[in-house]
Amino acid sequence: MVKINVKKAFKKAQDEGEVFLTTLSREELESTGFDTSTFGFFETVDIYLHWIGDDFQIKYVFDGDPRQAYYEKVRDVGKDTFALIIDEYIARLGGD
Repeated sequence: MVKINVKKAFKKAQDEGEVFLTTLSREELESTGFDTSTFGFFETVDIYLHWIGDDFQIKYVFDGDPRQAYYEKVRDVGKDTFALIIDEYIARLGGD
């Protein structure tokens, strides 16, 4: 497994368009403070740091179905909180 940190994740997302962060169960995602109540039934979510245009987003893909994607933007949570969220997901993956 390749170790990644927040700075590397942001750089890689800018260079490549997106970078995989982790896969979490519904319970694991809820334990991060994410409100899953509006997303219906799902077992797992793949989480990516996504670069589009000139801004970052967190892309959540539920049960591996790209049609079931949700995007959380920096402006939705604020720059500092956004970086903390990315750090939390990387920590769950086992990054440095």
